[in-house]
Amino acid sequence: MDQAIENLLQLGLKEYEAKIYVALVGLGEANVRSIHEVSGVPRPRVYDVLNALDARGFIEIRQGSPLMYQAVRPDIVVSFLKKDLDTAAFESVKTLEALSVNVRQNYSPIWYVHSDWTIQRNLERLVEGVTRSLIVLCFNAETLEKFQDPILSIAKDREIRILFPKGSADAVFIRDGIRYFEVGQFRGFFGENIFEKVFSVPINREGAIFRLECILIADDQESMLIYSQDGNRMAVIITLPFITCVQSRLFSEMIEHAHEIVQDEGTHSEGRKMTGKRQRKKQNQRSREA
Repeated sequence: MDQAIENLLQLGLKEYEAKIYVALVGLGEANVRSIHEVSGVPRPRVYDVLNALDARGFIEIRQGSPLMYQAVRPDIVVSFLKKDLDTAAFESVKTLEALSVNVRQNYSPIWYVHSDWTIQRNLERLVEGVTRSLIVLCFNAETLEKFQDPILSIAKDREIRILFPKGSADAVFIRDGIRYFEVGQFRGFFGENIFEKVFSVPINREGAIFRLECILIADDQESMLIYSQDGNRMAVIITLPFITCVQSRLFSEMIEHAHEIVQDEGTHSEGRKMTGKRQRKKQNQRSREA
């Protein structure tokens, strides 16, 4: 009985309505006194609740002295409740979407998110929006592995390139559909090697230690910077085109100067660990043979 009441509450009935309707289903036909005793609803409230159920067409009343009440078939009542619930859900979506449009009109192109759960949800949304390519700069392989499922889900029909600092790609787990790179000699910002001197090292600001873990750029439309501040993981999401276009161009240039890590022939399609140093040794050997 308790479970039946709980189910009706989830479908939209109020507590006393659910209790009285369930009691009537069990009783078959009953007067106010019996309904009060079985349902546990205070007797002064039973009349009001019965009138409310009658107005919704969920019970039938047989005239007499006393009045007798009977529940309408459960499948009919549940069908009505489900229809009302679906209508409320549809109207809620329309109302919320209208609010969302109003918010977007004044939306900031840069915002912050906290907690791994929130980062995961926003990363999933970013990846779902990729139409051409996704570039990932990975400075912490554990972070990439933690959030990699959405990336793997689009690997078959989107271009995905992942760039690692020197030495950190020595145990990369190769996945089909993804291209892996280890950074080469790329200089920018007046000749500085920005990958090692800006991205790959911790930065101290007013006693707080910032470490960059991953940067993702979806096409040239949106980017996400996952970082830690004193060990607490956070992320910044950027949709400002002046920034995302520069990021996309810069990261593409880095990849053009990088060493690609390729999968050995005959390895399993689900992926394998590939030693970057060993792969570069093979590439050098092929070059000498040529």
